[in-house]
Amino acid sequence: MTPRHYLYFILLILLSAAGCNKSSDPVYVAYSYSGSGTSGDVLNFTVNESVGGYTVYNESNKLYVNGSFVVYSDELNGLYKVYTNGAFYYAVEIPGQVFTGNFPTARLFNNLSFGVTQLSNTANPMIAGNYVYMHISNKPVNGSNLNREWGILTIQAGGTWIKQGFCNDTGSISRMMPDEYTGQLPPVNPSDSGTWTVNTYYPERLIMQQYNSNDTLTGFPCATDSGAVFVMDLGFGHGFLVGMKLLDGDLNKIKGNYGYSDVRSDESTGGGKFAIIDSSKSVAWWRADSYAKVRNGVFGALNQAAVLKNVFYANNISFYGETVDYYAFVSGPYFMEFQFKDNKFRSYGLGARLP
Repeated sequence: MTPRHYLYFILLILLSAAGCNKSSDPVYVAYSYSGSGTSGDVLNFTVNESVGGYTVYNESNKLYVNGSFVVYSDELNGLYKVYTNGAFYYAVEIPGQVFTGNFPTARLFNNLSFGVTQLSNTANPMIAGNYVYMHISNKPVNGSNLNREWGILTIQAGGTWIKQGFCNDTGSISRMMPDEYTGQLPPVNPSDSGTWTVNTYYPERLIMQQYNSNDTLTGFPCATDSGAVFVMDLGFGHGFLVGMKLLDGDLNKIKGNYGYSDVRSDESTGGGKFAIIDSSKSVAWWRADSYAKVRNGVFGALNQAAVLKNVFYANNISFYGETVDYYAFVSGPYFMEFQFKDNKFRSYGLGARLP
């Protein structure tokens, strides 16, 4: 039995336990996703909102975990709350498209993950384009855990890719923030590049070879008419990238309600919602901590980056009792954000539009 078939088997058990033996019972729908986690593991998720259950298979260490969640119905409507190991964690799903959360995934310190549907069409021409990415990892960047890498990943239709990274502080990775980028798209002198082909056994995945390394990486794209997201697993110990596709013209809209799960620099986790009014780009926010205590507030207004137009930012705003610089990245319904305090990494979060 393959890992994927095992996940479906677990779902059948969950459905039987829920009493799905009467023709009058509702139809329960489970969705399966593949992606990566903070440690650089390849992960498979099966999620069923109807019964509030999930199963995770960690391909890298061959372990399974499963659990349950409840769905908020108040101001955090649509956000998933997971209770496990004595704490609360959070997840967001666009059913049949993407799933992300900060609950444990069969590896210590695998505290943030993102998966795309296993039905994703990797031959979809809308996958090609420029993605603004964040590097999700526990590894120091430019010598410090208070630094984080972001950058530009370009997936080219002919089967090649290039990547250029930047950091909030000076070092081997150049210092630059997303709103400061004035270069060309795609970047002229990328620091990394390679080729991609479709994985014939797992057709939702891309096999990504690097020109400057013998390592083989894995790509997980998901593209729709409204936007695209790209997950790039970098291998165990190296984390993963999540990229939001930059759309043409004025199509980069940020209006809406976005759920998110986050991890802070002190390794604490939380989740919540950002509600953004398109006309003023002011932001109402809610954040629940690991005890499920919710705080909220308002900040803004957001500015739109001049070149990377799917990046929105605000400096010196008050969030969760601290003064931070805030960056949000969108591509249609897909969302991520990160924050810095005194130019040092404070937190990052992954999410998607709420219903």
